[in-house]
Amino acid sequence: MSNYPQHYTPDDISQIEQIKAWLSERGYKQAALARLARVSSSTLSQILGGSYATSPSKMLVNVANAMKHADDTASDTVAPVETSVFRLALTACQMARRYRNFAVLSAFVGTGKTFAVRHYQRITPNTYLIEATPTMTVQSLIKLLARTVAGYEGKGSIDDKFRATVDSLANTDSLLIVDEADTLTPHVLHTLRRLRDLANIGIVLAGTEHLTGLIRPAHGQFDQIRSRTGFWPETVKAITAEDAGALIQAAFGDEDVSDEVIKRLYAYSKGSARMLIEGLVAAIQQFRNGRELNVALVDAVAKQALCLQSVA
Repeated sequence: MSNYPQHYTPDDISQIEQIKAWLSERGYKQAALARLARVSSSTLSQILGGSYATSPSKMLVNVANAMKHADDTASDTVAPVETSVFRLALTACQMARRYRNFAVLSAFVGTGKTFAVRHYQRITPNTYLIEATPTMTVQSLIKLLARTVAGYEGKGSIDDKFRATVDSLANTDSLLIVDEADTLTPHVLHTLRRLRDLANIGIVLAGTEHLTGLIRPAHGQFDQIRSRTGFWPETVKAITAEDAGALIQAAFGDEDVSDEVIKRLYAYSKGSARMLIEGLVAAIQQFRNGRELNVALVDAVAKQALCLQSVA
């Protein structure tokens, strides 16, 4: 205890010792853990060495979460990485649930929006997720909601099924997430607004950048939804370089991925998490054949496996 400064609490010190033991037991590189925790390698080194100038408590929470993620992904299960898009999606869900109103989450394709809301639905009780389609009508929406929310499979009118859905949701802390919401028609959107009003629940509308253009115009036909929207951040256009670093590190586990490799992969991905992980990283893992993970390998795989133009 005496080796640590006074602004390190007993809990901080206990966590630091756990981190050191975890690194030693798993042979996990400190630099890799730092990147996954979204802190600089020098900051983590200072924290573990007892020379960090301020309280390390907040940083230690990030490190603990990164350790859990690394343990989760030691199996075949894919655990989520807390990218900026992931955190934004979770905030949208939490805000809509807490204040029982609408939240709008719009993002470019491939940024990880759908992955995040699906993860939230899986781990959070009383959360329902439906995926909209361009052909969805009011009738098909209500039938889907009745099955998903109320377990209503029997005969009955559309109004019966709508009321059964409302009754199941009313006076609960339930949340409804509608993905691909930019494909909804005005009538379906108004039905969701009515559901929110009668059941007094939160609803998250998640979609592409076209969702904002559909709802935002002032004095348009969706003013009643706009007035009930409590969380509506700017459209997410791309993941950040920091996001890319965390995703790449998670994909390669405890391997020490160089900054140069991360920068090159991020450049090829053009801000798309889907291209980064499902395209570039997957191709590297498939065709690597034991070769060193360096910029030359990234360039070769990008050109030969994905036909991408050089970004060098």
